[in-house]
Amino acid sequence: MTGTCFLESPEPVLIRDELTLLQIQELRRRAWSANGELPDFIAKQDILKDVHDIHGMHWAILVDGKPVAAARMCIHDDFASSPDPEALDGYTNLIRVPLASLTRLVVHPDFRRLGLSTLLDDVRIKYAEQNGCKSIVSVTETDFRIRKLKGMGFSQLGSTRIRYLSYAPSYVLLRQLCDGHIPN
Repeated sequence: MTGTCFLESPEPVLIRDELTLLQIQELRRRAWSANGELPDFIAKQDILKDVHDIHGMHWAILVDGKPVAAARMCIHDDFASSPDPEALDGYTNLIRVPLASLTRLVVHPDFRRLGLSTLLDDVRIKYAEQNGCKSIVSVTETDFRIRKLKGMGFSQLGSTRIRYLSYAPSYVLLRQLCDGHIPN
């Protein structure tokens, strides 16, 4: 795959079939490996699939029928069942439920810096708004991602008590979709 076969106006599609989900799981391995290290939680589960893959919503941008960028979102009525409950520890008093968790955003290395992650964020945020979520959270390690989420109305709450990567702390970001307000 190369960025040269990129579609001019990609549309994220909601993925419902098992074959494409398996391709997304392989895309995760490739994307995370290109970043230098697989996240710590991978060693604790079936390599790239977890319980949230079963109930979560998955969007992908496809090129030639294969995912080149993908992202997941889960909606939960309590913190304990969310994908990153240990990361939210200490911040739950700021987060309202139902809670949407933006997770597993990956872009194939050949398709980075084309705005695909923004398209995937936009579709997930819109879905959360339309489906009654009161808060959206994301956990990330990179300064680029933190700046991007802040530009989309998220506030950085602080670092998590655990690390998912050895070389960087993880941070919790929150966007309120109700009348609550968290200062930037």
